[in-house]
Amino acid sequence: MGVFGWPDLWALLTSVGFGVVSAVFPIANAETYVVASQVSAIAGPVPIAIGIGLGQTVGKLLLFLGVRRGRELQLMRRRHAPPVNRPVGSMRARLKAWTGWLLALVGDPRWGLPIVGVAAVIGIPPLYAVALLAGATKMRALWFVLVVAAGRTTRFVIVALGIGGLQSWLF
Repeated sequence: MGVFGWPDLWALLTSVGFGVVSAVFPIANAETYVVASQVSAIAGPVPIAIGIGLGQTVGKLLLFLGVRRGRELQLMRRRHAPPVNRPVGSMRARLKAWTGWLLALVGDPRWGLPIVGVAAVIGIPPLYAVALLAGATKMRALWFVLVVAAGRTTRFVIVALGIGGLQSWLF
């Protein structure tokens, strides 16, 4: 079948599926999946890492588009009631200021994509939050997808190869 065999193709496809789920529901940890797949030797590191990276990209794009298109949904339009004037506490004011600052930073053409890239590879700031913030900005979805795909795939290749190297060193 070429470079990949059927087990590798199956591992790639199931990894994409798990990647989507783990991107939207962080309780399903993608790094744990990669480590477990390498320890159990289900497939090589490349199909697993590429699958998880692509799945995570799709999931983060869903979050991005959910924020961007969320206001257009009929359900969201009906739920918005007129704002109630409540006193704003100091914690709420700080949270609002912090969110505004992060939104401006992620939306800045000079800093937005590098922040997305660092979040995709390192995880600080969390990519989940960055995807939500980026969806609220004018960042182009195509650039977001390309940076997330490159960053997440890099991250999971490093994790998979690191575990494989550690396993071969120990055993």
